[in-house]
Amino acid sequence: MSLPDRRGLPVSAGNQRVVDFFDDAVDDVLGFGGNSERYLSQAFDLDEGFVLGHCLTALTSVIGNASSGLDQAKNSIDRASGAVDSASDREQLHLSAVKAWFESDLASASRLYQEIQLNHPTDLMALFAGHWLDFYLGDAKALMGRVDRALSDWGDSTPGYGYVLGMYAFGLEENGRYQEAEALGRQSVELNPQDAWGVHSVTHVMEMTGRAEEGIEWLESTLPGWGSSTMKLHNWWHALLLHIDLGDTDTALELYDTRLVDDERVDAEALADRVSALARFALLDVDVGDRWPVLAKLWEPMMFDARSPFNDLHALLTFHYSNLGDLAKALVECVRSEYDRTIPMMRVGASVIEGVDALFQGDNDAALASLQEHFSEVNLIGGSHAQRDLVSQITLEAAVRAGEWASARAMLKERKLRRESMPYAYSRHCEQRMAVGST
Repeated sequence: MSLPDRRGLPVSAGNQRVVDFFDDAVDDVLGFGGNSERYLSQAFDLDEGFVLGHCLTALTSVIGNASSGLDQAKNSIDRASGAVDSASDREQLHLSAVKAWFESDLASASRLYQEIQLNHPTDLMALFAGHWLDFYLGDAKALMGRVDRALSDWGDSTPGYGYVLGMYAFGLEENGRYQEAEALGRQSVELNPQDAWGVHSVTHVMEMTGRAEEGIEWLESTLPGWGSSTMKLHNWWHALLLHIDLGDTDTALELYDTRLVDDERVDAEALADRVSALARFALLDVDVGDRWPVLAKLWEPMMFDARSPFNDLHALLTFHYSNLGDLAKALVECVRSEYDRTIPMMRVGASVIEGVDALFQGDNDAALASLQEHFSEVNLIGGSHAQRDLVSQITLEAAVRAGEWASARAMLKERKLRRESMPYAYSRHCEQRMAVGST
């Protein structure tokens, strides 16, 4: 039976309540509510062969690109495959797309979601999935263009429009169109105060344009909307970075302990935020006590994923800062043996990981050479400008330690041109060391 969803798209389902539960689940995923599994379970109670529901379950399991969700994803893909004969062409494409993601073929998954969107521009699930794949692939142009192509088919009266504006705002920000990004991000939050991604997009703008105090105020003023979402750790991470930019490391450390540490969030994305925060403290020579070994114990079960260079980089940093050389060595060996260098993400990621490993081994020249080899392509490891700035900081650190002052000065100048507060605390830290070391 074909029944309409909230945007009028036909859905193969046993009855309308199944579709309604599915719509609730999609809205919850876009709003980072953390309740999509409950909505989908209610849908499966009524229609155990509900293909789009199983595709959404698989999608939420593979987001993050860590092994922890693979068993659930495979089960959902298998269940959808068992009922796919009765599915529409659009639903079959959804299954093919999430299966490609499960198999780590992110580029193919991205193309398949784009195919869905071209024919069904109001498919919010496909738009969200494609948006996140663009993010993971570090493709800023696609991050903006994908939503741009669909926007004319949306309007104020279309359910979910605010979420689309929030995604578009993030794409605009990542392409340096800050004024437009801020305006649309604010509009998305006005339409829906619970839009944690819209809040996040505006925060990025303020961070990239050197408005740290304003960014902190924005996050505090919107806290009632995002404070209970699954995005809360990441938005608090941004608040922490803004405090670091201002040189207020005491408050930043307090935020780490009270907001980023969450025993219920030990997934790769949450741990990466914690690693990224502690690494920034370490680069500023701020003592973080015994926080690193705690993280190492949480990363260890995922150390042989070899699915995401972004995740593997943060795992490696954890092991090295925890003085767990054997684990760091094992992870690097896994990367060397498992990464497919024909995949751009893997090729660039391997170079970054080798460079970071060399830096901790004390081989500063080798570290700098490896980190600079694909520096202009570092976006390919995924993440945002703010997240990848950690790689920029580490590369600059390698240049300073190696005494390569010309390279260090050039990188520092480029950082200031690219972002007005990139970040202020670390730039000042390097400038002071360079003034001493280069004389």
